[in-house]
Amino acid sequence: MIPETLDALIRAGSDALQTTCGLTVTSTHVSLVHHGSLTFPALGELRIRNGTVQNVNLGCDTVLVGQLAGRAGGTDARSGIEVLASRVLSSLIEEMEGRRPRGSVENLAVTPVTLYTRGQRTYGIRLDTDAGRLFLLAEIPSKVELEEAKNSDFITGIIETYLPRDWATRERLQSGGVIDNFLVFVRKVEADLYLEVPDSGDAAGVRGAILLGAGMMDGCRALKLCVDLSDTDLPSPTRGDTIRATVGLEDRSFSFGLSYLGEAGHPLTGGAGLPCAWFAVPDSITICQRRRSFRLPPLEPVAAEIECMAGMRLDSPWGDWDQGPRRSTGRVKDLSFDGARIVLLQSVDDPVLEPGNRIRCRLHLPGEDQPVVVSALIRRVSLSLADRNEWQRDVGLEFQVTGADDRAAVARIREFVLAIQRSRLARRVDLTSTR
Repeated sequence: MIPETLDALIRAGSDALQTTCGLTVTSTHVSLVHHGSLTFPALGELRIRNGTVQNVNLGCDTVLVGQLAGRAGGTDARSGIEVLASRVLSSLIEEMEGRRPRGSVENLAVTPVTLYTRGQRTYGIRLDTDAGRLFLLAEIPSKVELEEAKNSDFITGIIETYLPRDWATRERLQSGGVIDNFLVFVRKVEADLYLEVPDSGDAAGVRGAILLGAGMMDGCRALKLCVDLSDTDLPSPTRGDTIRATVGLEDRSFSFGLSYLGEAGHPLTGGAGLPCAWFAVPDSITICQRRRSFRLPPLEPVAAEIECMAGMRLDSPWGDWDQGPRRSTGRVKDLSFDGARIVLLQSVDDPVLEPGNRIRCRLHLPGEDQPVVVSALIRRVSLSLADRNEWQRDVGLEFQVTGADDRAAVARIREFVLAIQRSRLARRVDLTSTR
């Protein structure tokens, strides 16, 4: 689905340039965008509902901006931008899969903007013409993300089809047929793979990848992963190097070594292609617990506040004016003895919410008059689909015990988690029913 969505984006951009400006695309380039912030020469934003992509940022270079007023039928550059953006949107919706997708053009302006990308399935498209360049930037949800946002039973069915019944209690997969079925599962759900690419020392950098298919490479059964190992500050691997890969499913982590075989590509429309690499099929896969302790979703809503200190005001020459705490409000998605996952609106983009920062977390547990306040370390910040149309910000926390108050708070959280577990077990074995 991801390559098909990229093809649709390329065709929509090419069609818009041709029909509104009379410009023919001479070359097309697709790149993988890493996690972080980037300055984007924005034109506007496409917001789409009920489709396979939710947001597309449009941009262009200064040469194309100068052409838009005269070529797109508008009286000025802004009206030309609107004509072009509207055509991209209509062309994209025409061929997009989904339940009657629709959308709107917003934030029309020719100005550099700072965009924050999650770096997982984030793609940049550049369409070159003789009169400037059009850029498209999109974060494309995976198949499993889209299905989970619809609350479908897709993932349950595909697990039953391709994974052993006892996969959750196994320590490894070793049989060739079982491993092949697992890899088919990974490809069909478009699961995120995390590759640990060694640097020049003893450490490694993590790169996201997706499995696009399988084939033969120099007589060896091989996997084709969409990953750009050359566009990185890490050394490029050489043939035979082993790269550790992990895939998460529920509370389990599948880990295996991949032997690098060489570069590859995956063709897209317009002569473009995705950067890829070939790896030998693994002969063993280890399964382990993803977390130190199990996490459970609460039985009823639990509000949460993440409290960060904003630091000192810069307009004080002595830096002695404390601005006070800043709070971001969300809800608890799941909770464990050791940490929590807090869900915030995507619009909550506090720069203090970065991995490695220490915060105070206030949990409003049901039946409690006062919130439970505990120190925590931010371990992860990412985006996920709240439903088919909206993104949400996930913040992974690890609780920290820095004193008696934190110790008491963690003890209260443990009691709450155990109560959830007892309730779920009672439902599972039907202890609460009367016979």
